[in-house]
Amino acid sequence: MTRAANIAPADKLPSAVPLQVSIPFMLGSISLATSYGSSFFLVDALRSIGQSATTAGAVISTGTIATILCSLLVGRIADSVGLTRTISAAAVMMTIAMACFASASTSTLFAYAGGFFLGVGWSGFYMLAPLEVLRHVRSEARIKYLTLLSGSQMLGIGLAAPLARAVAETAGSYIAVYALFAAACLVAATFFELAGRGAHASQPRMPNVGLTLQGVMEIFRSSTRYPIIMIGVGGCVFAGLFTFQTLYAASRAQSADTFFLVFTLTAVFMRFAVAPIIGKVRIERAVAVLFMCTIAGLLILFVNVDSTAIYIIGTMVFALGYGLSYSTLNSMAVDLADRDGTPLAIASQVFTLSYFVGLFGFPSIAGQIVKASSFDHLLMSMMMLVVANAVILTTQVFSAGRAH
Repeated sequence: MTRAANIAPADKLPSAVPLQVSIPFMLGSISLATSYGSSFFLVDALRSIGQSATTAGAVISTGTIATILCSLLVGRIADSVGLTRTISAAAVMMTIAMACFASASTSTLFAYAGGFFLGVGWSGFYMLAPLEVLRHVRSEARIKYLTLLSGSQMLGIGLAAPLARAVAETAGSYIAVYALFAAACLVAATFFELAGRGAHASQPRMPNVGLTLQGVMEIFRSSTRYPIIMIGVGGCVFAGLFTFQTLYAASRAQSADTFFLVFTLTAVFMRFAVAPIIGKVRIERAVAVLFMCTIAGLLILFVNVDSTAIYIIGTMVFALGYGLSYSTLNSMAVDLADRDGTPLAIASQVFTLSYFVGLFGFPSIAGQIVKASSFDHLLMSMMMLVVANAVILTTQVFSAGRAH
């Protein structure tokens, strides 16, 4: 593929997303992410209506499979009907998912259907939302808006649990909460439509969004493969620490709720606070600093015995490092794709797929490590993964230096 397969020549794009596009799009992202965050208490919701934990696990597995499959196909759908319209359709799929969960007390089939539509809707949005940002701005502004997008998503996910608890206490059931989230998804779809209408008429249509084997192979033959591999490894670290956080907290006489609250608040604050200035730092240096913060956070958690203060500090340092890594590495991936003349749309989607592989694949490996030894050994393994990322970053920097 040639540079024509990219979104548009970077020097011909503006340096900012129009407010009539960015504001409704970010608000829609918050609304949709809040609904997705409801999946984290799905097990409790299903158990409250007499379903077993096994059923809940099967529903979540259904959603995981749907996420991966839809991720491979959603680009082709966007090629056919348009990017913004596909994102709006993903929000509608999420609406159906929430409605199915709200109806789960009448039939278990609704729960499985909800899991399927949840995977379809969220993967469609998560894969394509960065492309909506990338097609509006020139290269130096990408990291700012990708960081704002990830901040909006994290804010929405973080709002899900406290909002659900408040509504559940009033309604008397977690299941009733999903009716509210169905409405939130419809609101998100409306915001996305408003963002689409607010785009300039001259905005170029994004070609070659659909994933192809040829496009993926071209990405991995280029230097774009480095940040793609790094985010896959980073997804492993994130999944390992989050999935088994209750075990860690119990081993240190702490509450896992402290970790989740501190991580969310720190990550959201840093993403919105740093977004306007992070683009002024050389991206490789920013990634190196973030990796150092990530491993420092893991090390603090590792040496902690039973101190709540150290637990909070370790969580904050980890959130600072990992919390900014996703958008920074995403920006690196598309910048390298632009530099190499490979398609930005394909690079961004392969980047997200790599993250999904780490996020969904590593917990089974982490579970075996914990089962065979302890959570401390898992922490050591995750620190080694961050070191591996640092080695990959160093390799990328040296290879770029030789190329120039």
